[in-house]
Amino acid sequence: MGDAAPEGMITIKYSLTRMEIVRSYFRSLQTAPKFRAIILVYLVGLGLLRLAITGAFSRPLTLRDASGALAWVIGAFLLMPVVFFVRGKTNERTLTVSQDGISTQIGRHKGQVPWSKVRLVRDTGTFILIVGPTGNAFFIPGRAFSGPREHSEFTAQIDRWRALSL
Repeated sequence: MGDAAPEGMITIKYSLTRMEIVRSYFRSLQTAPKFRAIILVYLVGLGLLRLAITGAFSRPLTLRDASGALAWVIGAFLLMPVVFFVRGKTNERTLTVSQDGISTQIGRHKGQVPWSKVRLVRDTGTFILIVGPTGNAFFIPGRAFSGPREHSEFTAQIDRWRALSL
């Protein structure tokens, strides 16, 4: 595993291939009901946006309105893996977890997510899924850890910090 600083920070480094990103997305849909619900909420929101754009809320809803909204939802669902494949970050990521939350860096790009904004942490056995406030997710592969013990310590420590932030 990465470095454990005296303050309890844990730092790991890893990279993902584009196919791992897409597979992780589909695996998360299968194994993480809360993640699936988050994606569903976004898709329903997109369908409602379609209805609003076409003025369906100012008149009786028609089958054409509903089928158009459904087409947008299905299209967005099918387009998401393509977007993840094209836009997925494959460079080495440095990810640090601490009592304050997650700090991440890929090249010059840095980001921080406090624990209060993390919606979901799920260990799927193959990777750890961490979902942020906008549905943006970290897929941390098992190979980012030197072994099962470090993998378990990482998730246990995150659970403790998240509990403290509630």
